[in-house]
Amino acid sequence: MTDLFTISVDAVEGMSFRGRVHLINPDAASVPKGRTFPVSLIFETWFPEDHEAPSRAAVGEEDPFVTAQRPEVEPMIHCGRRIRVSAEGYLLSYDGQTLLKPRQEAADVPGERRSSGFDGVSSYFTVEVPEEDLVRHAPSIVTSYEVGRLRNVPLISEIIRYNDGNPLTDAELAQEEFEEGEADLYDEGWELITTRPFEERPYADITFTVTDPRYLKHLTPGLRWRTAIWR
Repeated sequence: MTDLFTISVDAVEGMSFRGRVHLINPDAASVPKGRTFPVSLIFETWFPEDHEAPSRAAVGEEDPFVTAQRPEVEPMIHCGRRIRVSAEGYLLSYDGQTLLKPRQEAADVPGERRSSGFDGVSSYFTVEVPEEDLVRHAPSIVTSYEVGRLRNVPLISEIIRYNDGNPLTDAELAQEEFEEGEADLYDEGWELITTRPFEERPYADITFTVTDPRYLKHLTPGLRWRTAIWR
């Protein structure tokens, strides 16, 4: 998946998180406003899908409180539940090795199937999970979530002056007709933004609180990572 944002952790105090969401992709020119976004970030960092993901929790140090919720929450985040299947066609547990008891045949699993394959652990197939499931579940994890205004958004005059890398003089800029204000990042400004240092590119402050501090114990000030989470 294509990365949409960079996340920076500024502070974690008890059940409160404070950080920043940096815009890095013109297809994602605003920060998601729903509580599903911080919930997804929490679980993405606890259980990274690749070895370069940001979690500070070493293998074997996962918190039992959070790990126990993984089979329920991750399918909501990805809008799909991965069903693991034995060679004989029976359902396996989340680890892809333990046979569920009582035995359940994979053919009896309800829901629309999206994909199937073998991931090196077991055979599997994926069934759809409605987006609304995470919306309903999110308040049990994140009790409040606020997004600040976008900062470092280029002005219209700055974009016109940039002139696709061929800067205008003051006299040339004075001849242009435009209404000053911040750029609409869904339409313009990204070529100029990419010339600026990371710290000068658009971002928004975010704060959220959780129902239990164990959700945040792996996040430390200074941690930064890129994410494809979109809601």
